[in-house]
Parts: sequence; structure tokens; C-alpha cells
Amino acid sequence: MDILIILPGLAFGFILLVKGADVMVKSAIQIAVKLKIPQSIIGATFIGFGTSAPELFASTGAALNGNLSLGIGNIIGSNIANSLLVIAVLYLFIDNSYEKKIKLNPTSSFWMMVVTTVFVSSYILINEFPLILGITLLVLVSAITYKLVNEEAVDEEEYLEETVSNVWPKALLSLGATIYGSSLVVNNAIKLAELFDISSIVIGVTVVALGTSLPEVAGTIAAARLKKPDIVFGNIFGSNLFNIGLVGGASIILQPGSIESDVSIQMFMMYFVSLVVIIISRSTVKRSPLVGYSMLTAYVLFIFTLF
Repeated sequence: MDILIILPGLAFGFILLVKGADVMVKSAIQIAVKLKIPQSIIGATFIGFGTSAPELFASTGAALNGNLSLGIGNIIGSNIANSLLVIAVLYLFIDNSYEKKIKLNPTSSFWMMVVTTVFVSSYILINEFPLILGITLLVLVSAITYKLVNEEAVDEEEYLEETVSNVWPKALLSLGATIYGSSLVVNNAIKLAELFDISSIVIGVTVVALGTSLPEVAGTIAAARLKKPDIVFGNIFGSNLFNIGLVGGASIILQPGSIESDVSIQMFMMYFVSLVVIIISRSTVKRSPLVGYSMLTAYVLFIFTLF
């Protein structure tokens, strides 16, 4: 009987979390424009934050509840889902006529690997997540964001195609929906783990991570159909960077310490698939069921390593 309450609560939480975060970011961009914040700052900060907003609220919500395991699991699972599932979707949905080697600014992918290296190596060395690591990650992501503002400015018009009316009420309502949705996701995920006697880290890596990665997957389908793979790779690099730097940093500061399970293997896998995506981004992009289904298979195998 409990499962009939938990699953609808989890699904409703994901809807509020994902949709709320989407409206919140759009409203934030409109407010930034009204306040005459430079468009380069809008592009570099709100876009990166937008792709990581669901993970941020889910992971920090878990940390505030004293469950760092769920939060860390969400970060690892989301980055692996971003790397494997999103690339799989790109190579399965890109237009048949598209075959091109895209030119990407290497800055975001470089910094993604720097932050990932700090995160993974720190855990491997001391087997926990100390307060100093959280502070270091937040300082790093702040410095990197400042650098990206100057190097990868995005035109304001690209993100303001739809004018948001009643922007302040929508911003407040969407923020409330996102916070409430994140609490529903976290609380029901914990109940699900207890019901099936599964660790919080597994629920975080699978259920919560997959749910919070839905915006990236949906965005990839749209970008693939528009023949914009550069947007997809930029989204992966930016999202993975913010997931570790911002989400990881904030979660660890709120609840530093050890987690309930050893995630060394999952950490190595996250690091490895991040490198794979960088390699793929530098090769010719075209529709390839082989690459797509290989990535999907790799993701399924990753899930099996958790049990």
C-alpha cells in the first residue's frame, strides 16, 4: 500500500521540480534583463544554473535532511546520465543529413575535468567529503563562472524568444514549486529506499538522478532535431561542471562527512565517461545507432554495478 503513495508523490515531486526550475530560470533571466544585468553574465550564469537547478534543489534538500548519501548519489548519477544518456539521444535523434565536425570552445570541457578531478581524487584519497572540499568546489565554480562570463558570452536574444509576463509572481511561485518539489522527491526517495531496503546512494544514483536529468534529455532531443549538437555538448559540459562545483559544493558544506556506501567505482566511471564525451565531441557528429545504443548499454551496465 505504501508504494501506491510513494510513487505518485515521487512523480508529482519530479514534475514540480523540473517544471518549477524551468520557469524559475526563465523568470530569472527576464528579471536580470529588467535590472540591466549584462547579457554575458546572464548567459554564463543562468544557463549553467538552469541545467543544474533540479539537481541543486534535490541534493541540497537531501543534505538539509541529513542525507548526504542521496545528494552525492544524485550528482554522480546525473553526470553519468548526462554523459551517456544524453549522448545516446543525440546520436539516435540527430537528422540523417547531418554529418559535421563541430568546433567547440575547449574552456568549459577543460574546467569540467578540473572540477571532476578535484571531486573524485579527494574522495579516493580520504574516503569522505570534508567541509574544505565543499568550500574549494564553490570557490572553483565561482572563479570558473567569472572566466566563462568573459570567454563564452551568450547573446541575450538567444534566450529571450518568449517574453515572460507577470515575471515577479511567476518567479516566486516557481521557486516555491521547485523547493516543494525537491522536498517531495527527497522524502519519497528516502521512503522508497527504506521500503525496498536499498541504500540511499543507489536511489540517488538511479531514480533521483534520472528524474533530475530529464531537462537535459528533453533539450537534447530538441537540439538534435534542430541540428545543433554544439548546444548539446555545451550543455553537458556546463551541467556536469555545475553539478559538481555548485551542487556538490553546497551539499557538502551543508552536510560534510562520510556517506553510507563506498562509491569509488562509480566515481571512476563518472570520471571515465566525462573523458569519453570530450573525445566524442571532437569527432565527426552524425546519426549512429551503434554509438547511441552502445551508450544506452553502458548506462544499463552502470546501473547493474550498483546492485
